[in-house]
Amino acid sequence: MAENELLQPSLDSDKGAATSIYSTTTGYMAAFFGGPLGGAVIALLNSHRLRRLAVDWPLGVVALAITTGTLWWEVRSGGTRWLVENLGPSGPRVAVRIMGLAMFGIVYLAHGKYYRNMSLFGLKPPSGWVPGIAAIVGGTLAMMGIAMLLAP
Repeated sequence: MAENELLQPSLDSDKGAATSIYSTTTGYMAAFFGGPLGGAVIALLNSHRLRRLAVDWPLGVVALAITTGTLWWEVRSGGTRWLVENLGPSGPRVAVRIMGLAMFGIVYLAHGKYYRNMSLFGLKPPSGWVPGIAAIVGGTLAMMGIAMLLAP
């Protein structure tokens, strides 16, 4: 290692500051009520805040694949009938909740260290009410739109 390399600053002023992201509760609620797409909206907003959207964009693709696959099974393959027979009339809603929670688990695997860092540094997350409600409404409307496109 050259001597002049040792004298260079090791941290950039922008990269040294910790960034707060929307809380796990916001992500959980958005995924639970808005499905995988609602959870992905909060995850991608967090990625934008962390300046790592170029790395995390596949989370949106995963959410779209989970949503489309589940809705394809429900609408085209008789999954809705199976869900109603085995889980009752709320079976399709339960399936959406389960897929949303699965998406939240995937997001937590990607952003878990940032949530822990926020706790370690004592950072307060920004208010997640507006983006959370928007993610829930947007995710629900998107699921309804995809289901309509898949309907025979």
